[in-house]
Amino acid sequence: MAEPIKHSERILNDAIEAGKNGTGAERTIATDDKPKKLPLKTELKQALLSGISYAVPLIVAGGTVLAVAVLIAQIFDLQELYATDGSWLWMYRKLGGGLLGTLMVPVLAAYTAYSLADKPALGPGFAAGIAANLIGSGFLGGVVGGLIAGYVMRWVKENVRLSPAFNGFLTFYLYPVIGTLVAGSLMLFVIGKPVAWLNQGLTDWLNGMSGTNALLLGAVIGCFVSFDLGGPVNKAAYAFCLGAMANGVYGPYAIFGSVKMVSAFTVTASTMLAPRLFKDFEIETGKSTWLLGLAGITEGAIPMAIEDPIRVIGSFLLGSIVTGAMIGAAGIGLSTPGAGIFSIFLLHDAGIGSFMAAAIWFGAALIGTAISTVTLLAWRAHAVKKANLKLR
Repeated sequence: MAEPIKHSERILNDAIEAGKNGTGAERTIATDDKPKKLPLKTELKQALLSGISYAVPLIVAGGTVLAVAVLIAQIFDLQELYATDGSWLWMYRKLGGGLLGTLMVPVLAAYTAYSLADKPALGPGFAAGIAANLIGSGFLGGVVGGLIAGYVMRWVKENVRLSPAFNGFLTFYLYPVIGTLVAGSLMLFVIGKPVAWLNQGLTDWLNGMSGTNALLLGAVIGCFVSFDLGGPVNKAAYAFCLGAMANGVYGPYAIFGSVKMVSAFTVTASTMLAPRLFKDFEIETGKSTWLLGLAGITEGAIPMAIEDPIRVIGSFLLGSIVTGAMIGAAGIGLSTPGAGIFSIFLLHDAGIGSFMAAAIWFGAALIGTAISTVTLLAWRAHAVKKANLKLR
């Protein structure tokens, strides 16, 4: 600590000399000044994941507020108050619904754009999201609009430049105005309409699914949900299910909501039934993952999956596929995202009755958990016996 103080003059002189010679810190800055360009596929994936991650808090908050309003109306027989314009319960309903129906797509679009072109892209991104709502292109339109706004703003930033004296004008006026007009116009009059038609086609296809097709869709969604426990594949399934929900197709999100519990429940069940097959930290993890499962959080299973990915993820997938197929075949729907276990009271029963729908929805998660748990315990026991897995 005393060295820099005792010889500060010499150190400063050395630094100045290094700067003159183009060495040292200056050279480091020169080489690191330009950000490394990412491959297009990676860039698009990061942009989409960024948009979804910023939209998730709105979805969770809005879905929970709406779920609480619905539950209060059902438990205390306040359906009339729930439907009365201006009542306190109606306001909670509108608050939750507004977060989901009004804000979700613009926030998705804005932060998708932000990932590509930083803060100047936020205004155009919000505009693209609002345009997506106006023309009925929904969640898919929000994604496309966010990408358009991001790339438009990136081009504007690189090609529209003024002298440093006008930086404030450029940043706070010219950039957002140009970006909003270009991205908004493209969404409203050029790209948005075909996206809206594609969105409607996807909606019609999903609405027409039944029997074997619905079962297959459920199995695929189930596989995606537990494949990487909150990673890009899981987020892709999440985006698909939210997009379907935004278009009035509620089956996919009911599948998603049920399957989310499987991995978390499996960690708890397996560590409780056969602790000798697991390490101490896995046992500790299992004590709380069941609660995360009830909240619809798959990430709680990640520590165990990292330790033994093939066996753990493989067992999760088997149970999740069965759970997803069961919900898909039953035709149950869910129109309130982010409600966790409270979703059991908010299901669309497909004509089989609310009690039966709830039993199938939660029962399918338990059946999937049982399959995953048995598979994981058998796999781990075999690995331990063959000395392919060391626990201590």
